[in-house]
Amino acid sequence: MLKICRAALAVIIPALLISTNCAAQLKIEGPVESYTPSAISPALSELPVIAEIDIKALESSINKRFNGLLYEGSNISDRDLTIKVWKAQNFSVFVNNDEITYRVPLRIWSRFSWKVEKFGLSVSDNYEATGVIALVYKTKIIIDNNWKLQSKTTSSGYTWIETPKINIVGVNIPVKSLADFALARTETMITAQIDKTLAESFKLDSYVSSLWNDIQKPMQMDTTYNLWIKIVPREILMSPFSSQPGRLKIPLAFSGIVESTMGTAPLQSSPVPLPLLRKTYAQPGNFNINLGADITFEQISKVAAETLVGQTFKEGRKSVTVKDLSMYSSEGRAVLALDVTGSVKGRIFLTGNMVYNKDSLTLSVTEPEFDIKTRNVLLKSASWLLHGMILKKITPYLTYNVAADLEGIRSDIDSMLKKYSLYEGVSLEGALDTISVTDLALVPGAVRLQANLRGNIKIKIGEL
Repeated sequence: MLKICRAALAVIIPALLISTNCAAQLKIEGPVESYTPSAISPALSELPVIAEIDIKALESSINKRFNGLLYEGSNISDRDLTIKVWKAQNFSVFVNNDEITYRVPLRIWSRFSWKVEKFGLSVSDNYEATGVIALVYKTKIIIDNNWKLQSKTTSSGYTWIETPKINIVGVNIPVKSLADFALARTETMITAQIDKTLAESFKLDSYVSSLWNDIQKPMQMDTTYNLWIKIVPREILMSPFSSQPGRLKIPLAFSGIVESTMGTAPLQSSPVPLPLLRKTYAQPGNFNINLGADITFEQISKVAAETLVGQTFKEGRKSVTVKDLSMYSSEGRAVLALDVTGSVKGRIFLTGNMVYNKDSLTLSVTEPEFDIKTRNVLLKSASWLLHGMILKKITPYLTYNVAADLEGIRSDIDSMLKKYSLYEGVSLEGALDTISVTDLALVPGAVRLQANLRGNIKIKIGEL
């Protein structure tokens, strides 16, 4: 009997020693993978429009309408006076805010009778004289409520470039009469042609209407992130005109909602009709766009793995070494799956809150804890892990710096917006200089940062 007991002990004791030295093999079911709905919030924006009138183009157009002889008349006012008026030089056009000034050089030829009586003798003859006069006109521009450009051109005086002269004693040329006559006979013709040129050349209502409709079409802003924006305009404002050399600027600004989507092109909504003009003295605000910036779980896991994989965490005689890690989401919380070996072998699951820190520009898993199923298994087989040692030690490594990612997104979209063509002659131009994170969501495969980009984006119209 004693021999049998000894034989049994010889088998049982080594078996106990072996089982004591072997790691506890864990088989734990992780949290069910799930994600929170993510919708990018629309952003209220103002989109300034740079509409310019090329004054040199206007000048060229007006000059084409006037050539050669402009007026001819004889026996004027029942007097022996004949006058012809030609275009002397090209007309010049200048602009000062909402006022356009024209310098109109005209050559005036006149033939008139003169008579001198002296010492009882009377001498008379016809004489011709030629001079060059510069008439000045000014045009005041207004835009009515229906977006039609209206102009009113009026005379603003004259100066003689070459005063008519005659070197005959006692004969005076009626210089003022000639100037007044030339002004009176040509004013209606010239002012009417100037106003007609402006009306025909600059159909502001057509430009604004087309732009209003086109801006509502979905635009693909970036192919890498497959980012689309759609502008739903509310109103369009006009500020006072301004000018710079050779340019008359008509400052407009669209006000509305910028909707952003990622993926397929959004459907175009029913177009919003063009509203009546509303004038303002306020300067346009900034352009805002909200977008989703995805930081993949793989990116975050890779950075954490660079530090954690291979690390051994000890508590007394017990220890675990991290072999691998991955991340996903469940019920709005980040899930960290750690493959470990050592005193415990298998996969354990931690959950925590995914938090964005705006000061350090980092994503972090905060307040990590063992998932309930992992906790239940560890209570039976490796309760020492529940003391919190491993949680405290790995927490500092569960942080991912997103500064470079955010700057990359801003830079990519900013580069594209340096000159994004809407259609021929019309483009978006400007810069998005700031990006900020407003919220985050856990989506399949990634943490989606709700980011707001802000800057000065304008619609540039090549030439009206």
